[in-house]
Amino acid sequence: MLLLIISYTSFVNKAVAETIRELRLEHKISQEKLADAINSHQVYISEIENGEKLPSLLILYNIAKFFDMSLTSLIERIESKLNNIQ
Repeated sequence: MLLLIISYTSFVNKAVAETIRELRLEHKISQEKLADAINSHQVYISEIENGEKLPSLLILYNIAKFFDMSLTSLIERIESKLNNIQ
């Protein structure tokens, strides 16, 4: 059971990482600019995009707002990736 949870967590991290990286690149925004906009640090954005960190709901909300989308839209985009991974 623990292995299943760990495995699923890595799928979630990967889906979040890919989604945020794609959004950032689509908008031609640097990690530093995104970090500044959400009152964070470039290293943290890098860790998220590399699947090392999973952002909090507040960070996801701030990222969604920065890209002028709803949190729901961001989560749906992540969920779509999860559906493709499994």
